[in-house]
Amino acid sequence: MEEKTRHKITLTNREVLDINGVINVEKFTDEDIMLETEQGMLNIKGEKMYMKQLNLDAGVIVIEGEFKALTYHEGSTSGQKGKSLLSRLLK
Repeated sequence: MEEKTRHKITLTNREVLDINGVINVEKFTDEDIMLETEQGMLNIKGEKMYMKQLNLDAGVIVIEGEFKALTYHEGSTSGQKGKSLLSRLLK
């Protein structure tokens, strides 16, 4: 079984993005995605993006679309580490 703490990104033809080491999905639209990863917050910009696979227990997400930019930001979002987007909205 693969370790959850290993962070790896594979981008194929700028159309398929496979990411390991994902802790949480903070935001997901067809043009903007924010993921909390083992290496910090990852912001993905693109067009027509959709989630093909998500398994947070294994720390894996597969996204398809037209990718324009991937940017890392240090830290987690506003001290809410470990809480899902839905649990923060329903607070």
